[in-house]
Amino acid sequence: MFFDTNVVIGLNAEAIDALNRLKSEQKFIYRYSMLNFVELASHMGDEPDSRTPNPFKKYQSAFKKIASLCDPRPLPSAETVFMKAVGLYHFLSPKWIANESEIAGTLKSFVQANDLAELKRAGFSPEHYKKLREFDGEWFLDFVAKAKEIGGLPDGSDSWANWLGHFYSYLVFRASSTRKTLSSLGRGEQKRAIKFFEGPGGKMFLTHFKHLLVKTIRDQRHEDSNDFYDMLQLLLLRDSNRLFVTDDRPFHQYYAGAEHHRVIPWRMFKKPTSSV
Repeated sequence: MFFDTNVVIGLNAEAIDALNRLKSEQKFIYRYSMLNFVELASHMGDEPDSRTPNPFKKYQSAFKKIASLCDPRPLPSAETVFMKAVGLYHFLSPKWIANESEIAGTLKSFVQANDLAELKRAGFSPEHYKKLREFDGEWFLDFVAKAKEIGGLPDGSDSWANWLGHFYSYLVFRASSTRKTLSSLGRGEQKRAIKFFEGPGGKMFLTHFKHLLVKTIRDQRHEDSNDFYDMLQLLLLRDSNRLFVTDDRPFHQYYAGAEHHRVIPWRMFKKPTSSV
């Protein structure tokens, strides 16, 4: 079981006690994702404001909750899951491969640090993670803007099929650190990449994205650059033993079927443990 980053940030002592009881009674194993790690790390160097007077302490507290609740090993990155599933692991950029012991060690250093300056002296740069998120967010918003130019809602037309092909291609391009695109793959590799989005993890990812597009185009929903990272977490559901916990509304406004929709509302965990 893994959690949306906002769930982790919002955990209080009562919620942590409830999760620990569930772990004991139901034998759940809690894990954290690399997206949790990147999102939290990117904010540790934020400038203070009236809402968050001490960003370092706020996001360090979230890392402390992860260290308290979760297995110290992170889940594989979404990029790793995707490229391995479609037989393209040999093209995966090393930067997407989570070194479990290294990440666990970094998590420990985040928890034990007295301040941000101490982490920076050890080589940590929140700006690195912030730039990564900003780049991904800008690309995603550009892709959504191009989708809005097509006209109408996502369907099986040639225009939407071409747009979707470019989207799949970018996922390969990004995961391979610009070495490969969909068009540069062999015919069999292309088919495997496209078919991935019909199966576990991929189907949920695509269904969620189409839902967001409908809300954006039809209902004028405001585009959010963080939607891309939210979606990437769904690729981790490729493993049928995993459950994703979030209260973000878009995840609960559609149903992708029992085989795919392994997303649980966080509010369910606030009920008595016997009802979960």
